[in-house]
Amino acid sequence: MRSNNKTTIAMMAASLFLAACGGSSSDSGGGAPDGGTPPPASSALNAGAGAPTGAEGSCDANTSGVNWNALMSEACPKLSDYNLFTNASDPTAAPTRGGVPYDLSTALFSDYASKYRFIFVPEGKTVSYNASEVLDFPVGTVITKTFALPENTAFRDGDEQVIETRLLIHRTSGWVALPYYWSSESDATLAIAGKRLNGLKTINNQGQEITFDYSVPNAADCSSCHSIVPNLAGSGDDRGQIFLPIGPKARYLNKDFTYADGTVYNQLQYLAEGELLTGLPFDLQSVEKAPVFNDQVPVASLSGDALNSAARAYLDINCAHCHRADLTLPADYAGPAGSSGVQLEYNRVYADSPSKFGVCKEPVAGGKVGYPYDVIPGSPDNSYLLFRMSTDDNRHKMPELARNTVHQEGVALVSSWINQLPSASCSPAP
Repeated sequence: MRSNNKTTIAMMAASLFLAACGGSSSDSGGGAPDGGTPPPASSALNAGAGAPTGAEGSCDANTSGVNWNALMSEACPKLSDYNLFTNASDPTAAPTRGGVPYDLSTALFSDYASKYRFIFVPEGKTVSYNASEVLDFPVGTVITKTFALPENTAFRDGDEQVIETRLLIHRTSGWVALPYYWSSESDATLAIAGKRLNGLKTINNQGQEITFDYSVPNAADCSSCHSIVPNLAGSGDDRGQIFLPIGPKARYLNKDFTYADGTVYNQLQYLAEGELLTGLPFDLQSVEKAPVFNDQVPVASLSGDALNSAARAYLDINCAHCHRADLTLPADYAGPAGSSGVQLEYNRVYADSPSKFGVCKEPVAGGKVGYPYDVIPGSPDNSYLLFRMSTDDNRHKMPELARNTVHQEGVALVSSWINQLPSASCSPAP
């Protein structure tokens, strides 16, 4: 177990904010973790971050900043080989120079783990805005996400067990996923084949102790969620799947982040003013915005538009990476479950086709007796979609990966949403 130090994250973010505004910071950050020469003065958040040179990478390279060349070519045995954090034993704070923390308004549920996210973009490169899909990250980008299980989910600033750090690396050949398991408190070990941890425990917001097994995914598992697949047009269609990040979309980044000095700043605006994000509309009101939903949000207090928006965002971030098709995807591509008929994108208009959200649609994945339709408005307890969220039976549970316990708060949210949906032909008689 280790103590959580979110203050360090905020301090790093504050120093980056000062740089974006032309100010200065006494923190040498990742640019000089050995106490060497401070980074050059610049308004860009990734100034002094370095960049891949195209030379052969080495996991043993001694670099003062990020080990970019190794990231572009090597699956290093230890997370510390990439020098992404100034303290190699702590992946939750103080990234090496150029690393920028970010947060999502509604996040994928992963067995009640807290997540610490950072984006590393090579010096001189920028991220391009996308209105609906994931931001367009340049080659060389590294996205890190560390999972830590709190002792008590109601007190996430308390003690926690750091479990794994996942890397998404944008190489010239495309995105690559590398999972690292924290086998000790000093470093994380590459877990290409994954890792299963038995008997983990936490106390949830209701004061209940939960015991479950936790799965660090193997490298191949990552593509099952992160890829969109082509609708093949025949034997001559040799298009392959496209691997993409899931979380960092504008609608989930369009939220405030509170920095160490108390400054509250919109994340998208922060990235744009820090010369890291290009193409952001001048009017932030025109940018799609998903609501904030987490375990501390009382579901009973949500109603009407707020409930609908929260549930739609939850289904989008937890399900729509697979259950999606058409809309803003590349032509003739869909999520791995896009052909199932259930398509749960946040930017899909419910009123245009309720059946796309499972309303009165018979399950195509085998189903279960007693659950005739995916979604029955007014009857959540008989809706197969909610049952799949509520079970840990591998045959039925959804999502299939990333969770080994039931997200009670998420189930309560979607249950309330189904209960208040407009009556449909399969709804129970009044």
